[in-house]
Amino acid sequence: MVDSTPLIPDGKEKKEGHRVLCCCDSRKAVIILNVLALALTIASLIIRLVDNQYFSAWTIILYVLNLFFYSIVTWSALQFGKSAVEWGIFWSIVDIIWTSVYLARNSGWMVEGSSNRTATIVVYAIFYVFHVLIIYANWTYVSEVGKGIMSRETHSREKYSCCCNV
Repeated sequence: MVDSTPLIPDGKEKKEGHRVLCCCDSRKAVIILNVLALALTIASLIIRLVDNQYFSAWTIILYVLNLFFYSIVTWSALQFGKSAVEWGIFWSIVDIIWTSVYLARNSGWMVEGSSNRTATIVVYAIFYVFHVLIIYANWTYVSEVGKGIMSRETHSREKYSCCCNV
């Protein structure tokens, strides 16, 4: 039998981490999704301000908390941190529950003939799907950091993107 192990290692280790949505590594997914969520939150806030919509205290608190958490999660992932991303998972779950309670308490828009009924349903469906994607990316990242798969030292091995080489 002949040993096929090379005398000099080729220096390329295989990626151990997960590809989020078959698109990119977990760190990049956390950064992209949270920056996108931050941008959408700002856009939503601007649209509501331009339309002169009423803001309750709870709505203002929700916007401020969303802006805060999306920002710290993005910053934490850029620094290869874990704890702020864990708090981001917690906040996304709270946001989903908070929004669901709001929808249950204010279900008047579901009555036949309500204006923008379809648009409202589509917006909230996108909200839920997007939050599930954020939780999935954040959870994957936290898991990989916890296992030592994703770190500053292993990032060169773990980085992956199907569309951009950042």
